[in-house]
Amino acid sequence: MNGKILALSLCVALTIFSGAAPAEPGYSFNAPREAAAKVETNPIQPSAPRRSDFRETALTHAGARIAAWKSTLKTMFDPHIVAQNCLATAVYFEARSESQLGQMAVATVILNRAKASNYPSSICGVIYQGAHRPNACQFSFACDGQSDIPQDARAWEAAVEVAALALAVAGATHYHADYVDPSWSKSLHRLTKIGRHIFYSQG
Repeated sequence: MNGKILALSLCVALTIFSGAAPAEPGYSFNAPREAAAKVETNPIQPSAPRRSDFRETALTHAGARIAAWKSTLKTMFDPHIVAQNCLATAVYFEARSESQLGQMAVATVILNRAKASNYPSSICGVIYQGAHRPNACQFSFACDGQSDIPQDARAWEAAVEVAALALAVAGATHYHADYVDPSWSKSLHRLTKIGRHIFYSQG
């Protein structure tokens, strides 16, 4: 796997993981004994949590984080997710200042190249073709020596949305309005619904 693609996947995973199960503030194992004794003997205040309660809470958070890591690692290398992340990255760096239509056009070019015989057959392969040669790649952001980690969260969300939409309809061969139910739709694979239209592929 291309190093840039792997790095992108790991960064996405770490972003997801960092917000998966935040530790709750205010827990400390080093409270002075005198302070703990005061709290325990003061009838107005509730008794201090026991050390075992702290340990239980810490274990719960650790378990949640491990579960989040497992889920993240499982999906991180899912081919569809990797392809979507690559496509979103290209849309972000190549066209984030464009309208959604302009971004969709860039995504379409990449998808068309992946289908063409004279380009790599994968979306990530198309985007990072020639990335190992400085300033000699197909998409300038891939070999300009700069970080490929998006910095603008709103623009990144928009790019992900465009990438997901482009991939959803990439193989579409049929569609119909949602207020009709044609008999042929039963034999096709439903891809997605956009507005009032439902899209299908033959595969």
